[in-house]
Amino acid sequence: MNYHRRAFTLMELLVVIAIIGILAAMLLPVLSAAKKKGAQAACINNQKQLGIGMKMYVDDNSATYPGIASRHYGFQTSDWIYWRTNTALYPSFQKSPILTSIPGLSKPSLRCPLDTSDADRLSYDYGSDAYGPYPFSYSFNGYGLDADGNNLGMSSVISSSGGVVSVSLFKEGMVRSPGNKIMLAEEPGTLSSWDSPNGTQLISDGRWIPSDFIGGTGDTLTVRHGGKADVAFADGHVQAVTPDFGFDTNNNLSSQ
Repeated sequence: MNYHRRAFTLMELLVVIAIIGILAAMLLPVLSAAKKKGAQAACINNQKQLGIGMKMYVDDNSATYPGIASRHYGFQTSDWIYWRTNTALYPSFQKSPILTSIPGLSKPSLRCPLDTSDADRLSYDYGSDAYGPYPFSYSFNGYGLDADGNNLGMSSVISSSGGVVSVSLFKEGMVRSPGNKIMLAEEPGTLSSWDSPNGTQLISDGRWIPSDFIGGTGDTLTVRHGGKADVAFADGHVQAVTPDFGFDTNNNLSSQ
């Protein structure tokens, strides 16, 4: 007795392919969202580790916060992060005070896993300081000094003018409501709309100063995490906030 195996018809194959396509279309957004959530979890962990390093540095340095790490004030050995890439002139980032403050702990990554492109950093006009682009995702709350020489915090500031060096230390006890004050900010690494809320501001150094404080010409938080940025607060906790939260001086003027 002969048995003939029945083959699939073309119509049946097309139906199967269509079903597979529908299932894939349904799963891809879920997988993409899960990947982004995983990246955000890693970003939050980075900042928690940096927050631990900051706390350990402060405890080891008479309750004093490290330097501002900005272009404006130039390189200082007290800078919280050594970011300039010319190691013939400047120490490598591995020697940064915050990273060396956490022996025995895993060193945090200094970039968010979603901050993967350097294209805009490399083409951005930083002026003529020859420091190069800032290669990391995170910056330190550092308004610097006001017209009267007051340090608006939270970073210590060393500046020089006419050969005179001035030092303005910022102490841990000067931070009011530390659970509500941003210490480490996550800034845009590209000018893309998914990263930079206005498409014009890019992280340029280790100093974060909200744009609304200086007439819209300062820094903004990224929106790469579903319209929010991960930030570490002075009490050590990390959470995602909107750029508007960062613009509010109640959340970042440390001594206010």
